[in-house]
Amino acid sequence: MTHPYGTERYAESLPHVGEPFAVPEWDTHVLVRPVAGGRHDAVGPYPVTSIAPHANVEAGLARLAGGGLVSVVLVVEDALRPPTHALRAFDFARPFKTHHLHDRTLGPFAYGKHHRYEIKRARGQVDAKEIALADHLGDWQRLYGKLHERHELTGVHAFPDAHFRLLSDLSGVRMFGAFAEGELVSAHLFVTHGNHAISHLAASTARGYKLGAAYAVNDAALGDLDDCDVINFGGGAGSGDDTSGGLARFKAGFSNRTAQSLLCGKVLDRAAYDKLSADAAASDFFPAYRSPKMPEHSGAEH
Repeated sequence: MTHPYGTERYAESLPHVGEPFAVPEWDTHVLVRPVAGGRHDAVGPYPVTSIAPHANVEAGLARLAGGGLVSVVLVVEDALRPPTHALRAFDFARPFKTHHLHDRTLGPFAYGKHHRYEIKRARGQVDAKEIALADHLGDWQRLYGKLHERHELTGVHAFPDAHFRLLSDLSGVRMFGAFAEGELVSAHLFVTHGNHAISHLAASTARGYKLGAAYAVNDAALGDLDDCDVINFGGGAGSGDDTSGGLARFKAGFSNRTAQSLLCGKVLDRAAYDKLSADAAASDFFPAYRSPKMPEHSGAEH
């Protein structure tokens, strides 16, 4: 069965990134974006691209090339991709971000002293539990809207309302929230498939931060996602691999191992790629013609 991130419906909920392009050889969809000269390229959906374990990676890349695309770039994580050797069909598959995982197959888990204290403090002030996104869609949109304003989020993180409406009706989406005097002050969305869960989005109000409500929310999630062997809380903040920042430390306290996500890229039309990248500064940014250092740069960065 196709992972929720691989469905056409999910891809359609990201119109601010691109238009859906089916890759049946991978059992997934990517998003197609315009570039200069009337050309297009492809990018994986947020937050990772699901590629079936049995996928014919080369055939999928051939389909993208046959669609006239200049390049493709996407992020994959451990559980939702083919074996590493199959990824050699890309020009590169390099480490991207360290993900923090709670892996039940490793045996009993105990919180460290800091997280025990924060969870106990939060649990005494908020009511944390699993809730349905459809029942709290407006509350969630306001919650994420505050996060959007506070951090001035742009690019892929500027989600349209259609994205959240889709999530409220998408199989596998589970939501956990914390309430203080009836107000939703923190929430975390996960997308589950089989025995695997991945963090999708989380947000808290100023009051939620003060109460440490996110600690209670994640504690509730670990308790109720007991049908998932692995829960991927994702990585640190920003586009780099920040493993020492506050968000990374917060996630690490709920995890018992880490795994490296991979950034995969492929030039599909070399002549067009070189022409578009002619003015790009030397760097490892891919595709080079979308580098932030390029003149009049636009488009979602990976």
